[in-house]
Amino acid sequence: MTKKTSVLLTLVFLVTLIAVSSPAFGQCEKNADSQIVAAIYADIKADKGLAAQISHINVISTSGAVKLQGWADDQSSYDKVNDIALKTTCVKLVNVNSFAETPPPAGDRMRSGGGVGCASGTKPCGDICIPEGDACNLGGFLTKASLVFHFNNNFILGLAAPDDSCG
Repeated sequence: MTKKTSVLLTLVFLVTLIAVSSPAFGQCEKNADSQIVAAIYADIKADKGLAAQISHINVISTSGAVKLQGWADDQSSYDKVNDIALKTTCVKLVNVNSFAETPPPAGDRMRSGGGVGCASGTKPCGDICIPEGDACNLGGFLTKASLVFHFNNNFILGLAAPDDSCG
């Protein structure tokens, strides 16, 4: 019986040691969505080729699942943005179904400007149109401010200042 107890205690000790030595392990368990969004936008802004495209890239994170919306200027930029999202700490998966590899044509309903306006059920977010229920996180990143719009677990829209607790 003592051998089983020793093995069990050793296993518990090892799991505890791994959890303590890996700060991201515990941090990703709590709501880190605002930090994920802030980290992705920071990396986009840090890349000279992508920084100019930020007005048509919306990033949403829900429980570590990132959704990219909008478009990139070309395939290379698309790949970079997707790669940034995939490599961001705490990201579990990236949905690119609403993120195009090239800009839509002028007058397209995906564009918020150009006099056409957004289609019914969507709203403007920077240069793009997103579903009305989605958060537009571009606001704080188009300027020097660093606020992130997000929904909390109760689906209440709020503001959060990004920090590096998960990055």
